[in-house]
Amino acid sequence: MNLDKLVEWAVVVVLAFAATGHLGVLQRWIWREQAKVIYASRASAWPSPRLWPDKMASTPRSHGRSLQSNR
Repeated sequence: MNLDKLVEWAVVVVLAFAATGHLGVLQRWIWREQAKVIYASRASAWPSPRLWPDKMASTPRSHGRSLQSNR
């Protein structure tokens, strides 16, 4: 479906709602769907990026000993 057909389809839907006097219903439906998209696109809904492997899990631990205690 190219953009011309999409625009034609949208014009037909708007004219149909306007002809029946229910343009307010269409507007509320559009606002509701826009709110859903905005809510779903908030940053807290994005997954946490894992760009590098966790280095702490692969390095051996000193078990609480510092480097100075080996002197």
